[in-house]
Amino acid sequence: MLYIAKCYWPGVRKGELERLASAAAMSCSDHRVDAVAHLGTLVLVRDEFVLCLFEGPSHTVLRLHCDRLGIPSERLIDAAWLAPAAGAPAHPSVHPKEIKS
Repeated sequence: MLYIAKCYWPGVRKGELERLASAAAMSCSDHRVDAVAHLGTLVLVRDEFVLCLFEGPSHTVLRLHCDRLGIPSERLIDAAWLAPAAGAPAHPSVHPKEIKS
């Protein structure tokens, strides 16, 4: 199942997000049955929200995973992925504002 960890994270820094991505990748590499895969993070700069996309077996496992990684998620949301239409770019070509370092 896909989940979004919704985090209100005022003042989050680029280094914190890089640490999160690195730690999530390392913890996801063990291929256990209860493993969680970090699929990416979307930062809403002006709103100070961070949305982390994960794939995992349950809310319970994902909550433990977020706690272990220090992700300040206030809510876990069930999600569904809708792929872009055929021929559309796989990712946005608009470059977001730089996150504070």
